[in-house]
Amino acid sequence: MKKVFVILLFLIGVVCTGYGQQDKMFTQYLNYPSSINPAYAGSRGSTQILGIARKQWVGLDGAPKSAAISVNSPISFFNMGVGLTLETDVIGPEKNTDVGVDFSYKIKLNRTVFMNFGLKAGLTHQKVDLTNSRVVDQYDPLLQEINNDVLPNFGVGTYVYGNDFFVGFSIPKLLQNSIENGGVLNAKLDKNKLHYFLMGGYLVKLNPFIKLKPTVLFKATQGSRFSWDLSTMAIFLDKFWLGVSYRDEDSVAGIFQLNINNQLRIGYSYDVAVSKLSSRTHGSHEISLSYDIVFKSKRLRSPRYF
Repeated sequence: MKKVFVILLFLIGVVCTGYGQQDKMFTQYLNYPSSINPAYAGSRGSTQILGIARKQWVGLDGAPKSAAISVNSPISFFNMGVGLTLETDVIGPEKNTDVGVDFSYKIKLNRTVFMNFGLKAGLTHQKVDLTNSRVVDQYDPLLQEINNDVLPNFGVGTYVYGNDFFVGFSIPKLLQNSIENGGVLNAKLDKNKLHYFLMGGYLVKLNPFIKLKPTVLFKATQGSRFSWDLSTMAIFLDKFWLGVSYRDEDSVAGIFQLNINNQLRIGYSYDVAVSKLSSRTHGSHEISLSYDIVFKSKRLRSPRYF
């Protein structure tokens, strides 16, 4: 266990050199760690299929809408894991589509603790479409220079986990791609910033029927302020999950999850803004659905808390 704590202290030192976070985020990120950490691939010990959708800031025109489909699976013979993710993110006239392939390699630290190293390779299709927007001069040459770019990228991550805890650190996009010839409209898209993520959680067994799962996520982005998420889930009879989450100076969320059986689960969360947007939006909705495929030659670790 000493190795685990040394690694954790090192990662905290690295992430604290950042300033903030601006990329899209899901409230139920713990159901979809692959969105920020490629090292998660294969760690469940089964082939997992997951879908998640988020409608943010309901009531605001052009508010963000995000959705993702993810598949990841272990390759036990090689101590590896692989994953595939497809994400879409729409904010007003801008639409981003991300396709990523994750690879992980597992190292056994002791009998119950493992460490994964992950690598992500992906493409982002970035587009701005003003066909449905109201403009003063449709013949303005700046409005004709609409981005329709495909940008490559790579990411890295580590993930240390056991039966009752996990710690992960990642940089999902290492390349700071620049978008050229975009005119004034695309000045905001001129360069991707590095995003750093450090997350961790622990399972507390109160009694045979109730467990608590506190988790934290630190986020940092070049040039922006440091931010964090803190959440706690209460787990009843390993089937009903109820929790709350607080995102620093942004929102408070209620989270519900139902484990229909050992393989199928559904989750829902509702965010209430605590920022200046609180008076202009009706909150944010998010739903997730996941299924673990277990082959006859394998045994599913039941239940899974991370």
